[in-house]
Amino acid sequence: MSDIIKFIQASDFHLDQPLRDLPELPTHLKSTIANAPYTAAKKIFDLAITEKVDFVLLAGDLLDVDAGGCRPAAFLLSHFERLAEKGIAVYWCGGEDDHPERWPAAVELPDNVTIFSSTIVEEVTHQRKGRPVATILGSGFDPRRKNGGDFIVEQSAVCPIAITYGAFEPQNLVAKNIRYWALGGNHRGSAQEKNGVWIVSSGTPQCRGKKEIGAHGCQLVKTDTQGLFHTQLIETDSVRWLPQKLAIAESASIEELKNVLTERALKIISDHPESAVLVHWQLATSGNFNPLLRQPRVRQELLDWLRHEFGRSELGLWSVDFVIDPPHSLPGGWYEEDTILGDYLRAIGRYQSDPTLNLALHEYLPDSVDNDAVANVVRLTGESRQKVLTRATMLGVEYLAAHRDVSEAASSSAS
Repeated sequence: MSDIIKFIQASDFHLDQPLRDLPELPTHLKSTIANAPYTAAKKIFDLAITEKVDFVLLAGDLLDVDAGGCRPAAFLLSHFERLAEKGIAVYWCGGEDDHPERWPAAVELPDNVTIFSSTIVEEVTHQRKGRPVATILGSGFDPRRKNGGDFIVEQSAVCPIAITYGAFEPQNLVAKNIRYWALGGNHRGSAQEKNGVWIVSSGTPQCRGKKEIGAHGCQLVKTDTQGLFHTQLIETDSVRWLPQKLAIAESASIEELKNVLTERALKIISDHPESAVLVHWQLATSGNFNPLLRQPRVRQELLDWLRHEFGRSELGLWSVDFVIDPPHSLPGGWYEEDTILGDYLRAIGRYQSDPTLNLALHEYLPDSVDNDAVANVVRLTGESRQKVLTRATMLGVEYLAAHRDVSEAASSSAS
């Protein structure tokens, strides 16, 4: 029968890094956004105390000691001291940004904090009331480490756990006798078990940009009397990116579209009552082309309406942007017109139908740039080329058809 232990695994606090991808931000959300990394990290330390864990594993990139200023270091120190008062140990391995050996010499860490800063694997036995309950092998980030084979522990070791930082393929972690891998460096958390061995990335407790969608947090880990590990993701983020893609008919009126958006927005708010949710709205359409939906003025009005209706509180939903996918086709008559728009669409059509036509975007670079060196960078092929051409088509429609009669265009589409 094994001793039951409980611990928290967390990493990638990045306390010195603000949230990105927010070109506009209302005054009432600035404090929430600015403090989000600290709010998430505090929840982790609060959880450790509430759950009365044996220890906390911090797998790197908590802060940049050199660039972060005083606040991140002071924050960590205060919470390490809180854990020390409760008899909770901290095991911290260095990542790419937070080399613990650069911690200010004048700021002494409490005795409950053990640092694994070098690339050499060190072994520590964690005890509870003088009794060994876990063997922890730790090492800081080493870009040369590929498979974890340098984590060596005796088969008789009590509950062997490895903590390190880096991107590892699970099948490449070949160290024997390790039963739990606590990894840092991957902002998207994951936990998988194979043949009794757990490989866990806790992820960042707070997203930083629009690509880091969904919930973020830390791992609360428990063992049972058989020594088996059980993991649970505990959400800690106070700000969450949650892109939304809706399908609508081109023929939908603005009021019908608002009804669809309202229904989805209310559900998001209901599902996330304690979070500020950042939404990128994307509409996919079907049916005959509706020029009304493609007017920049209409899209901006819809965005302003969403912000006014659902984005005026510190918690709730803030609409970052609002885009509509290109239509499946444009009115056929437009391509036959003897107008600038017709000429433009016919020219775009030639590039779309003939992939051998070179876009020659490097010709638009300033003379100060070495065109020959940059030509390959801006030469687009395949899907990237089609995306650029589609975007160019819609920009042309927006600008060249801006003063066309909307009803006439719709009638042309229907015919």
